[in-house]
Amino acid sequence: MKKLVFLCIAACCLFGCQNAEKKAKQHGEAQIVHENGEKLTVEVELVNGKLRNVDIDETVEGKKQTKKELKEDYQMKQASSIGKEWYEQVAFFENYVEKKGIKDIKLNEEGKATNDDVRSGCTIAIDGFIKGIEEAVKNAEK
Repeated sequence: MKKLVFLCIAACCLFGCQNAEKKAKQHGEAQIVHENGEKLTVEVELVNGKLRNVDIDETVEGKKQTKKELKEDYQMKQASSIGKEWYEQVAFFENYVEKKGIKDIKLNEEGKATNDDVRSGCTIAIDGFIKGIEEAVKNAEK
C-alpha cells in the first residue's frame, strides 16, 4: 500500500512538473516596419510570466546586414554622447529590460529615455523598442 501511494505521488509530481515546464517558458516575436522601410525585430522569452530574454535588432536602409551585424561599421560611436555604438546601446537596453522591465521607463518627445539609469548606457530613441517588446510579450502570452 505504501508503495502504491508513493508511486501515485511520484507520478503526480512528475506529470505536474512537465505541464508547469511547458507553461514556464514562452517565446514571442514582433516586427515593426518604419516609415523609411527599415524593420525593427524584437524577440522575447517569458519565464514564469516574467520577461527574461530580449533580443532587438533593426535593418539599415540599403544594407544587407542588420545594425547588430554591422557593429562598428554602423558608425554611430562618433555621434553618440556616451561614445557607444548602436549595438552596444541596444545590448545595454536589452539587459536593463531583462532586469527591470519597461513599465517605469519614461520617454521624452523624441522617444528617448529620460531615466538616468537608462540614459547612462542608451541614449538612442527607444520608443519603437518598447512598442516592439510590448507586442512580442502579447504574442508570447497567446
